[in-house]
Amino acid sequence: MKPWSLSLIIVAVIIVYVDWTEGAPPEATCKEFVASLTKKQLGGISGCSKSMKFKNPKEKSAKMNCILKCVLIKEKLLNAEGQFVGAEEFEGFIEEFVPANLKEMAAPKFRNCRETAGASLSNTDDEFCKSYDPLIKCMLDVIGNLCK
Repeated sequence: MKPWSLSLIIVAVIIVYVDWTEGAPPEATCKEFVASLTKKQLGGISGCSKSMKFKNPKEKSAKMNCILKCVLIKEKLLNAEGQFVGAEEFEGFIEEFVPANLKEMAAPKFRNCRETAGASLSNTDDEFCKSYDPLIKCMLDVIGNLCK
C-alpha cells in the first residue's frame, strides 16, 4: 500500500468528528462506521487538493500530510494555527459523532492520538508538513485496528 493511500484512512477517522451530516447514528457496526468515514474523507481530500493546486501527482503525494492538515483545519479539529482544538471541543466531537455503541472502544484510542501526537504539531513553513506524521501514523494504527 502506498504511503499516501494510508494517509487517506486517517482523514476518515477525523472527519467523523465534525462532518457527519446527521450526527452519529445511535448504533452502527464498526465496518459501517469505517465505510462512512472513508466516503467522507474522499470529499475532504478532494476539496483540499483542489484548493492547494499541485503541479503534478508526485507533488500531491509528497504533500499528503499538508492535505490532511488542510482537512483537519476545515473540519475544525485543528485550529487556524494547525494545533488541536481544546480538550473540551475534542470531547464534544467524540460525543456527537462517534456512534454510541463504539464510543467505549474508539474514544480512548482517538484521545491517545491527540495526547501523544498533538504536542508534535508545528505550523512552521515546512512545505511537507512533517510534524503531522506522528498524528497520521497514530490515527492509521487506530483505524487499521478498530474493527479487529
